[in-house]
Amino acid sequence: MIQFEKEVLAYLNIPSIPKKEHDGKTAFAKGVAVIETIYGEDAYAVASFSPEDGEETPKIVKVFGQEPFRAVKNVFVVPSYMASAEDVDDMDLDEQSKKNAKEILKEAADIENEGVKEENPIDELPEWIFEEIHSKQEAVAWLKNFQSRNKQKGRIPTTDENIKLRLYSIYCELQNKTK
Repeated sequence: MIQFEKEVLAYLNIPSIPKKEHDGKTAFAKGVAVIETIYGEDAYAVASFSPEDGEETPKIVKVFGQEPFRAVKNVFVVPSYMASAEDVDDMDLDEQSKKNAKEILKEAADIENEGVKEENPIDELPEWIFEEIHSKQEAVAWLKNFQSRNKQKGRIPTTDENIKLRLYSIYCELQNKTK
């Protein structure tokens, strides 16, 4: 049995060890290597290979065991599951196939982002976070009162932005307590 299978799967976020063995020439960003430890046991590790950077053999990127290894037995390439529009241009396809691939990627991105609405909760709050605060002086007084009531120590922020951040932090704490 080969050690650290669960760790390498979790690290690479893949469901199982890939089946495609490295051909020794093709570059890859992520791979699973079977290494032999100095005690003669086999273990999985994470590997990469970039001949453009002058590498002649796959490089071991992450080892999960404490003991050193002495040899790399096999390397299995983790395929790139999701391509981007820029990757399509580099693919060995005719123009119509490239166009179709880009359309599919665009549709997939639209489906992925469907129903996702980016909203910033702080945009819905008043300028000074709490309704009763209307100026910097009121905010400083409110913070002093809050700290004394809650027996907190610390310096009151001086810039408008930092005061607002401190008020927002308190606002979030109070919201979490009421849930």
